[in-house]
Amino acid sequence: MFRNNEDNEFINDISGAEMVDRNGTHWRLLFVLIAGIAGFLVWASVYEIEEVTRGLGRVIPSSQVQVVQSLEGGIVRSIDVAEGDMVEASQVLMQLDDTGFSAQRGELLEKQSALLAEKARLEAEAALAEEMTFPPGLRAENPLATAAEEEVFLSRRTQLTQEITVLENRLLQRKAELAELGALRSKIAFTLEPLDAEIALSDDLFQRGALPQIELLRLKSRRAELAGDLIIADSSEARIEASIREAESQIDAARASYISSARERLARLQVELAVVLESLRAAEDRVTRTAVRAPTRGTVNTVNVSTVGAVVQPGAALVEIVPIDDRLLIEVDIRPQDVAFISPGAPASVKITAYDYLIYGALDGTVERIGADTIENAQGEQFFRIVVETARTSLGPEETPLQIIPGMVASVDIQTGRKSVLSYIGKPVLRASSEALRER
Repeated sequence: MFRNNEDNEFINDISGAEMVDRNGTHWRLLFVLIAGIAGFLVWASVYEIEEVTRGLGRVIPSSQVQVVQSLEGGIVRSIDVAEGDMVEASQVLMQLDDTGFSAQRGELLEKQSALLAEKARLEAEAALAEEMTFPPGLRAENPLATAAEEEVFLSRRTQLTQEITVLENRLLQRKAELAELGALRSKIAFTLEPLDAEIALSDDLFQRGALPQIELLRLKSRRAELAGDLIIADSSEARIEASIREAESQIDAARASYISSARERLARLQVELAVVLESLRAAEDRVTRTAVRAPTRGTVNTVNVSTVGAVVQPGAALVEIVPIDDRLLIEVDIRPQDVAFISPGAPASVKITAYDYLIYGALDGTVERIGADTIENAQGEQFFRIVVETARTSLGPEETPLQIIPGMVASVDIQTGRKSVLSYIGKPVLRASSEALRER
């Protein structure tokens, strides 16, 4: 009996100890739970995550689609691109037949070289040059024209030389005649002086009867004859001097006429040369335009001519190119209820659906502009159109970029702010409590 009481007391002590230990564990668990909840609430109220608005969009060209046309038209010789090809600015897209334009340009080039050869001749004539020189390369470019102009130059130069030679010979002859007259006048003057003395002496002798009258008359007749010769010599000298002046004038006139005719023709030639030069530029432009080139870097969207040998009408649209440049724009459709906190300059993340986001990543961008009003699509849905510009125009490494072209679909996340985790958790509760007990 005594043992049983002792056993019961021992058992009660053990049970009490177990109960005390169990109660302590419960309190510790409760404390840990409360501490964990409190810590979570503190973390959730402090830690912030980005708040984003998501929308689907597509890559759009930063400029309008370029329609490539042919001004003159013609026959298609070759088609060098296909739809979907990437082209660089000035790359040849299509080649038209240039036979007619090239022939016209060749004729104008030949005419230009002929005019330049004539110009060289006229400049030499205007300068009274003994020889003429052509511009470098002109002789090889048009040997017939240069040879013809050299022949004309030599012919005209020879004609001028011969004309001047005749006039100079005539001038020399007149000068010789003038010299002879001068000698004759000197001789007459030298003869008259002693003759006058002889007549005076004879007249004195005649007055004294020492000399017959007929002898005196003979001397006076000789004196009158010499005086007449002197008058004739003076008259001839004036006539010869006039002939000399005329011959000199004729020589000057021949040279002046030679120069004047060259200058007059040179003035007209300059006008002709300017007209030919303008026509040549136009012809060269037409030849150049037979090579239809891309106006900008981009992607060939449409090739409207598919047959070599086809006839293209002037002004016809041949190729359409979607430009690709240093700007990549994404056109995103955002629901009206999500647009309130989006503003220009807001950061965005662009994922191109054609490339795996987990492998190739996303593009950073910013909101460039927001539509002024909603737009309704074919399904009757309302949305705002937002344009996002990315910092890069391709994905992947710079060495081997993955090209992004207009028309590709993109998923765009636009950051509209930051919010704590607690706000996200409490938002549904607050919304539910504000709308509770209001239904009919």
